[in-house]
Amino acid sequence: MSNPFEGMGDDEKEYQKVVSDNVNKRMEGAMNDLKNKYSEGRGGDDMGDNGPTGDAYQKHQAMQKKRADTARQAKNASKKAEADMIKAQRENMASNNQDEESEDEYDDLLDELDADPEMEALRAKRISNMRQQQMDRAENIAKGHGTYRLITQDEFLDQVTTSKWVALHFFHKEFERCKIMDHHLQLIAPVHVECKFINIDAEKCPFFVQKLQVKTLPTLVIFCDGVVVDRLTGFQEMAVDPLEPDKWHTSRLQAWIASTGAIKFAMPTEEIRKEMEKMGITPRGTIWSTKHAHADEDEEFD
Repeated sequence: MSNPFEGMGDDEKEYQKVVSDNVNKRMEGAMNDLKNKYSEGRGGDDMGDNGPTGDAYQKHQAMQKKRADTARQAKNASKKAEADMIKAQRENMASNNQDEESEDEYDDLLDELDADPEMEALRAKRISNMRQQQMDRAENIAKGHGTYRLITQDEFLDQVTTSKWVALHFFHKEFERCKIMDHHLQLIAPVHVECKFINIDAEKCPFFVQKLQVKTLPTLVIFCDGVVVDRLTGFQEMAVDPLEPDKWHTSRLQAWIASTGAIKFAMPTEEIRKEMEKMGITPRGTIWSTKHAHADEDEEFD
């Protein structure tokens, strides 16, 4: 091995030796510092496959990995829960044609004043009420609300007692006025899911016809928690023109049902009607119109 100082003068040799010793001491100190650092588990990930493998370092790395995995799992779980909640809300809000209005109202609430604590509390309460209404709505739809359905005598008790509010129409398939009642109830049922709307053939349920003393058709019976609270016999209070007793708007039947407490509805005033006309809004419902002859009076049922 050749002498690195060969050919140098004494002064130059002495200088180079001092520099070499100094560099060697620094390298030795750095190596010792690095060794102590990793032996205490304070090493980094920058050394790759050549990194230290001491017990303290391995424990430190395992702990760091565990923390990262836990944080990632928690983040994923949070995202999934948020996505599920949004999906459930959208599904509930898409259940019928009123849901778009509810979503707009929900967004409006979120855009209200957020600096005033009282406004925040009021907004939180309103949002809570809206969520409860959506839950009640979904529960009612699951019980058959939102549609107008035919039931049998065997289904009577189950259908009448499992919902808080029920409107039951006793009909006869050959009576014209029963068809008129069906027409209006079919329009009301999807709008007022707070009440279940059903009908039953009076000829096929003699027990309940006798039990409820149904003698005239059509008869609309309102139940609350399975108990009769009111009934509409024939078209009492419905007709506007005595000369045309069968021609009345659906809203008149809505108003009568609302008077029992079964649904929420208020008959628009003349002023409101005019404003609605200006905005091109037409009240839901129709006036019965048919070419078939109709009876002048309600049908007696024996």
